[in-house]
Amino acid sequence: MLPSVDVRFRNMMKAMQEVVAPAIPADQKLAQEQVRLIVGHLTMLKDQWKDAVRYEAGSFRMMRELTEALASEVDDEQAAGLRAALAQVADIDIYDIDALNAGICAVGAAVDKVILGEEGSKPLPRGAWDVILAYGEKDALRSRVWFKGNGIDPDRDKLPPLETVL
Repeated sequence: MLPSVDVRFRNMMKAMQEVVAPAIPADQKLAQEQVRLIVGHLTMLKDQWKDAVRYEAGSFRMMRELTEALASEVDDEQAAGLRAALAQVADIDIYDIDALNAGICAVGAAVDKVILGEEGSKPLPRGAWDVILAYGEKDALRSRVWFKGNGIDPDRDKLPPLETVL
């Protein structure tokens, strides 16, 4: 019987902490720091892996919502590019994390093109900026909740539970 993913994460963390870290000479501060960084990432991944597809599906959903809202605020040419990107990802398998990431990138590239414009020569209307800022606020909260486990957010105790932002 194969060990569960959780057990495998715990074993990797234990190996780093109990075998690798003690073998690093005291004067190798960078190597010691890298071990702590690896253990920290493994700890967060151990806590996140079960929700990773749901988190990415939420990111994809939010990116689509941004794109749809933005398309209603910009000129026809820009809107056509946004709608084409949405059509390209219409049949994404929301249980396939690689497909979700590719979809986020494809739609995000179309959004970036609209935001960046034609080298700044096509300013966005106020309504477009309102849509972009609202998206940014929601996305920032989701990211803070997702990475709450790293312990560096000064308000981490005030953040909502992960389930509320998935």
